Amino acid sequence: MRPTMDRPPAIRVWRVAAIIHASIPRTVVRTPTLVEHRRDSVQRPPADRELYDLALNILNVFVEPRRGATGEIEPIKCFRGHCSSFAARHHVDFAREFLKTMPTEGVAIPTAAILAWIEQRRRAAVAKRADAESYLDALSA
Repeated sequence: MRPTMDRPPAIRVWRVAAIIHASIPRTVVRTPTLVEHRRDSVQRPPADRELYDLALNILNVFVEPRRGATGEIEPIKCFRGHCSSFAARHHVDFAREFLKTMPTEGVAIPTAAILAWIEQRRRAAVAKRADAESYLDALSA
């Protein structure tokens, strides 16, 4: 998978008033809103759910669902719209690896790093499937 014209060279992620923003549209989960009534309140770190929602949206940009498809691009119903089964399966791991350690000022995640991460996950899934098949073959022999 190589970058297309639709994908920027990096996904920028930043925080304003405890709300996480990103340089991609929120196609699956809406942008969270926060109403803060106290001026002196401490800025809270983003909750896991916010990070997971953003990770789901980021992965959905790179592995888009296709109506009628099966496998990793099979559409899965989400809060708003659909995400790919790949995004649904791997978004928590993506959030832990790329977003949990995000500095307060934000981060730019290179598209190449995201594509490499996706390919690594795909290779691991193929290897896991091959291991399971060889195990089943050994049982039946």
